[in-house]
Amino acid sequence: MKKKLLYVVTTLMFVVGFCVLYYYCPRTVSFELAKEIPKPHDEFDNSHFMGFEYADSKDRLLYWLVEHYEPFYPLGYRYDSTFVENLAKTLDFEKYDYIITYQKELKSLSYSPYLTKSKDGLYYDKRTPLVPIFDTIMTDKVYIYQIIKNKRFRVYGP
Repeated sequence: MKKKLLYVVTTLMFVVGFCVLYYYCPRTVSFELAKEIPKPHDEFDNSHFMGFEYADSKDRLLYWLVEHYEPFYPLGYRYDSTFVENLAKTLDFEKYDYIITYQKELKSLSYSPYLTKSKDGLYYDKRTPLVPIFDTIMTDKVYIYQIIKNKRFRVYGP
């Protein structure tokens, strides 16, 4: 009887410990720098942006680098659509998704249920949010990183 009770208690402690580790320990997503491009203009400043943009297709890349900034920056102060289309030709959207960061290099991308609950506000989107950690040095470049294509990940929000 004592052996059975010891076995049950040990198993229960193992399961609870595993659940705690699963919930709190962040997992990392490997990424690689695909492109480093200069800012479109000296006046372009998106260094205050604490997140990143997620481009899983040529259209999303065009949106994030051109169309999204149309209301804020006049032509000449944002990227030209021809430049972005040529850039998209050098990227492999069949194999990779791309992460765009402005004026900060990406140090790590992580996710866990705890990070989702503490950092993310998009409860209705069931995909896993990626939480970035950036280098503290501000640069005058825009960085495009590639991660293996999947339907699981998204930008954390809002």
